[in-house]
Amino acid sequence: MRTKKRNSNAMMGELKSLAMISGGLVLGSMGGKALDSMLKVDDNAPGFQVKKLIKPAVQLGAGVIGAMKLKDPNLKLVAAGVGASGVVSTVKVVLKKDLLAGISGLGNIGSFARPLSVYQDLARLNPKRYNPDLPQLSAGNYTPYQESISSNNNNTGNAVEADFEII
Repeated sequence: MRTKKRNSNAMMGELKSLAMISGGLVLGSMGGKALDSMLKVDDNAPGFQVKKLIKPAVQLGAGVIGAMKLKDPNLKLVAAGVGASGVVSTVKVVLKKDLLAGISGLGNIGSFARPLSVYQDLARLNPKRYNPDLPQLSAGNYTPYQESISSNNNNTGNAVEADFEII
């Protein structure tokens, strides 16, 4: 009974730490969006804007300072999540790709760069009908199976010969 309780406590601790980091990631993303709306950052503007770097710098700074200065381990995990949101937004600003959506242009290795689709619409594909071109089978000389009983006692099994036609 002791190991079961200890295992469930360890599992709950791991789930709690995962929830704290995920919560920090969500809080950092929400705070970053609020910061972008206050600074009026235009995502559609061409070229590089220095205003776009403020959000990742604030998120990373808040995450690092929070992880260093806070005493509560749960709040340190939330601060780590805020810092992780800063890393995600830094990649988004520098590479102009969303890290959480995957980086398709990075590492074009064979079929990994193409999106995979499981479903294909048959009406759109318009497949040709399958028409097998098989030869006609002939009746041949078919004889029904008959069990032969031999009077020879040395024969251990009944042998039946069948006619086979190889096509």
